[in-house]
Amino acid sequence: MLFEWLAARHSRPEFEQAAQAIEAAIDGALKDAATRTPDLGGRLGTQAFASHVAQRLR
Repeated sequence: MLFEWLAARHSRPEFEQAAQAIEAAIDGALKDAATRTPDLGGRLGTQAFASHVAQRLR
């Protein structure tokens, strides 16, 4: 949400692209039950989930 705000505030399309990439990485990780945290029906801890999201961004 911060990147979306920065994109709008400063007319910076690269910030909008970053926001979209982060959202897509999170959505992709949440689609797979194997990469969810226990509160969402998975088995990963928050640190492992964050690592998985970061890998999807690369």
